[in-house]
Amino acid sequence: MGVLTDLRNRGVRDIFFVVCDGLKGLPDSLTAVFGQAIVQTCLIHLIRGTFRYASKRYWDQLARDLRTFLRSRFLG
Repeated sequence: MGVLTDLRNRGVRDIFFVVCDGLKGLPDSLTAVFGQAIVQTCLIHLIRGTFRYASKRYWDQLARDLRTFLRSRFLG
């Protein structure tokens, strides 16, 4: 929270949103210092996190499915 408070003291008035890797405590710290700031998990970290919930034997198929979905969603 010290870094956020330092930013506030240096003149940053508001932060619209922050993209991070899912750091614990960051949403609470942002709310305390910048009130309305939105915290969003980085897409790469979000994708990597999905693999934690699948057995390793399904990772190849999951990766293919995610690749197909993301390409259609963001490139098509």
